[in-house]
Amino acid sequence: MNIVHLTSLARINPPAAETSIDQVEAQLGMRLPDAYRALLRCANGIWFDNGLVVYPLDDVIERNQTLEVGEYAPGYLAIGDDSGGQAVMLSLASGTVLLVDMGSMDPDDMAPISQSLPSWIADKCRLRVE
Repeated sequence: MNIVHLTSLARINPPAAETSIDQVEAQLGMRLPDAYRALLRCANGIWFDNGLVVYPLDDVIERNQTLEVGEYAPGYLAIGDDSGGQAVMLSLASGTVLLVDMGSMDPDDMAPISQSLPSWIADKCRLRVE
């Protein structure tokens, strides 16, 4: 996955180690989607100037537990947030990237922002609802 075009918009962490990705998968009890694994191999966390954060692996488990994603939004993974109360969610079934209020976490309230993680990255991680 190419993220070079994001360097002028964000602070990008170095790639995650494969062993770290494997450890998070073991803790979550699931294999992460291939597109998300590819992103983590490029950047283990991205902080955009506009407040958007794509979580580093260290935060993925904690944020998903805190937001109770497994209980309220099974089949989804919180991969970031807008620093303003909205979580960036990844559908594990379809790969769609969505936005949802952290107070809701109801899949019915999720709004798609991109049809796939690679297309969201290519679109500079914009948060506009489709």
